[in-house]
Order: sequence, then structure tokens, then C-alpha cells
Amino acid sequence: MISTRTFRWIYVGLWTLRICFALLGTGYIHPDEHMQNGEVTSGDLMPYHTIRTWEWSAVLPVRSIVPAFATTGIPVWFAKVLSKKHLIQGVHPILLFRLERSAFLFLSGLIDYSLMSLVPTPSARRLGLLLLASSHVMNTFQVRPFSNSIEAVLVSLSLLFLRKIRSVKMLDKSYYVHLLAITFVTGIFTRPTFLIFGAPIAFQVALGTFIHAGTVTRWLRLVVPPLFTAAGTCTVFLVVDTLYFRGTLDDIVVTPFNFLMYNFASQNLAEHGLHPRWLHVFVNLPMLFGPWITWLVVRAIVDSATLFNKKNDKSFEADVLRPTIIQMIILSLSVLSVQPHQEPRFLVPLLLPIIVLIANTGQLTHVGKTFWVSCSIFNFVLAILFGILHQGGVVPSLFHLHPLVANASLGTRTNIIYWKTYMPPLHLLGVNERDVATGLVSFVDLAGASQDDFAASLSADDYDRTFLVTPVAMRYTLPPAITGCMELNQTIFPHLDLDHISESIDAGVLDGLRLGVYTLSRNCVFV
Repeated sequence: MISTRTFRWIYVGLWTLRICFALLGTGYIHPDEHMQNGEVTSGDLMPYHTIRTWEWSAVLPVRSIVPAFATTGIPVWFAKVLSKKHLIQGVHPILLFRLERSAFLFLSGLIDYSLMSLVPTPSARRLGLLLLASSHVMNTFQVRPFSNSIEAVLVSLSLLFLRKIRSVKMLDKSYYVHLLAITFVTGIFTRPTFLIFGAPIAFQVALGTFIHAGTVTRWLRLVVPPLFTAAGTCTVFLVVDTLYFRGTLDDIVVTPFNFLMYNFASQNLAEHGLHPRWLHVFVNLPMLFGPWITWLVVRAIVDSATLFNKKNDKSFEADVLRPTIIQMIILSLSVLSVQPHQEPRFLVPLLLPIIVLIANTGQLTHVGKTFWVSCSIFNFVLAILFGILHQGGVVPSLFHLHPLVANASLGTRTNIIYWKTYMPPLHLLGVNERDVATGLVSFVDLAGASQDDFAASLSADDYDRTFLVTPVAMRYTLPPAITGCMELNQTIFPHLDLDHISESIDAGVLDGLRLGVYTLSRNCVFV
């Protein structure tokens, strides 16, 4: 059994690691980590040129602006105010990046806090916190501005409020029910999939309050006021979203409804990639949480009937949490597996419930050193992969280009081309919207375009200078007519391009893990 002193040192060390991954880790997991949040809020608050993806279309918006502004918008707004008062020197893209990460680093701490309250036994609580803090999910997904990360925090808080509501000592404190109502509405407007995770919690709250009330009349007196709170919160979201997207209240915008309508259309999902329906259960779940934790969860679910019948296991809060979490796991995996588009981050909200389940069943106190060593290695490798290596050069390349573009000589027309990388979040380039509108700066994202399309984009270039950002490995695939015109300006290490593994291997270990920023010669003619 781990001592309290040892636990504190390890836990502080893990939190230090999380801070480093949050503020220094430039790994790029998925474009949504920027396009669903920071790209939009920075574009609204700063004079920077940004990209608005289809999710923020004024015609059919599927994202509420409230969660984005409540997370990254507020710190960016404060930085903007401080900049205007000359308390800080401008809002540099690096500052924007770290403000966004700091906001979600703080939010990740709410998950730790929830676990402290959800696991009553001190020894199991300590082990649960270590398992949570060492998870690569906490060091990667949860410190990035994903909507799934916000959803995971709201699921954790909902379980915390459930415990408070169902606790004998807290039954008379109805404000927890009101807090749960607000959390539920916020979760639905953040991601409508929150309904899947929250349904078992809502059932337990309804059941617990009814048992406490004794009669339907008294039960209605308990639940109707929180329902009004939920309605009021919903109204706030509707008004803010409608004013944001429409500018008037004549045409109400209901983003959760738009989200569902979009995702129910199979042709829309096909644009984002179709996956086998077993992917969540057999690939995404073990990849996020590890095969050992997945096995412990399966054991907990299989043994649940026996555990609940043990007389010496009658902890009231634990008895409420266990069936709720088991229902949440089964329901979420079942419903989310029906959809043919399945990404690992969709299951991120299950992290805390899963750890609470295996901690409260006492399984963590019986695992040996092999479990902890193998889990640590697994999580460290994936944290390095997603937090540092994967597309890790894209964001630093924007930081590198910012002073080159921002301090350009007056009248110098600059073109920036990205090829064979993830979509660059342009708010981290920090180019003024006015410069783009006047043609002083141009930006082209070729994504995974073919070599012919890439060459065609170069032949149409008539700018004073052109920067090309692409993996160094891709340079080896280009003809001499093009490579001879590419002058290396900067290399950024590390940058792992999993979409072009064969090219990276052919380029060698060093060049295969680097992103290149090149300057194209104006004297070349590309045909």
C-alpha cells in the first residue's frame, strides 16, 4: 500500500508533467482542437485572420458559441484588455496558445477534484488519483480545447452532484439539483452526446428524489424548480447563440438540434470518414484507457451483481455510483457504436467514471507492480506520441512565421503554403485580417493535395516571397525542378506524419521527423 507521503510526491510530479504537456506540448491531435474553440474566439476578439469551419456556418450552426467563449474566450478577452492598457506587450500567438491551454489545464483539475469526492476510501482514492493523473488522456486530450474535453468535465461534475444529491446529509440541499440542471443544459449545448452519458445520472436523481419525497406531489415540488432553472439556462443559450449567428431574435438558432440533424445524415458522416461499428469497443476504448484498465472494467461489470449483494459493501454513495457508471458505460458504447463515424475522443468522458468504478470496487488495491509499470509505460508512450510528436511541427511553424509576416516591409506581398500537414490554426499565425483582405498576405492550405495540384499552385504564384511549409520527407518526393527552387528557412523537430509513414521512413529517422519551412525562389517557373 502506498504511503501518503509517497503519494503526494508522485501526484505532484504527475501534475508537473501535465503542466509541461499543456504549456509546452505542441502535438496536434485533430484539427477540431483548434477549429471548435480557439480559432473562433480569437477571430472574434482579435484582429487576426482565421478560418471558420462548416460547424460555425451562419446558415446551419451546429456549435454553441457559449462553451467556447466561456473557456478560451474569457482569458483571450482579458489579455486583449491588458494589452490595450499597455500592461502587456500585445497578444502574441504564443500567449494565445498558452492561455487556451491554461484554461483547459484548470478545467482538468475539476476532474481530479470530482474523483476525490467520488471515491470515499482514502487508500482507493489515492490510487485512483494516481491512475487518473498518469493517464495520457489527461496529458493530451484534457489540456486541449476539444469540445469533448469540456464534455468530460461536465460528466465528472454531474457524477459529483449525483453523489451530493443522493447523500443522506445533502438531501435537503436542493441547490445541488439546480447545479445539476445547469450542468446538463451546458453539456447538451456543448455536445448533444452528453445526453447519452447523462441519462443514467438523470434517472438516479429522479429515482432518489422520488424515494425521498414519498409522494408524487412532494416529488414535483422538488423537481419542478430545477426544471425551471434548466429552462432558464436553455433560454440563455438560445438567446446568445441566436444573437451571435443571426444578429436578431427573429430566427431562433437551436444548435443541438442542428448538430443531431447533421449527424443523422449518412452522407454528412461519409465526408468525415466511415468506420466499422466495433471500432469503439475493440480499438478506441483500449487505446484511450489501456488494455489493463479495460479488462478491470469488464470484470467490474461482470461481477457487479455479486458486489451489490454483499452486505459488507453497502456504502450508500458507492451503491448509487456503481450501477450508474455501469449503465453509462454500456449505454454510451452501445449508442455511439451505432454511428459509423467513430473517433477515440468521443469516449474521453468515460475516463473518470471508469476509474471511479474500478477504484470503488477495490480492484486497484489488488493489482501488482506489473500493472502500474505497464500502465505507466503505456500512458507515457501515448502522451509523447499525441502530446509532442504527432503533427508537432505545425503550431511551432506558425510561431516561426509570425514575426516574418508581421514585420514585413511595407508593400511586400507574402504567400504562405501548407502542404501535407493538418489544417493550420491561423489565429496562431497572428496575421491581421486587413493584410489578408488587401492581398498583402495570402494563405493556402493544400492539405493532402496531389503533387500535380501542388505544382499547379506554385505556377500561379506571383507574390514577392513565398513560404512553403511541408514535412521534410515530402521534399524527397518532388522533382528537381521544384526542389532546386526550395531554400530551407527553418526545420522544426519533432513532427510525426502518420499519414505518410512510408515517405517518412524513406527519408530516414531525422528528416522523417522534421517539418520544413522553405522559401521559394522567385526566379523559378513551375510547370
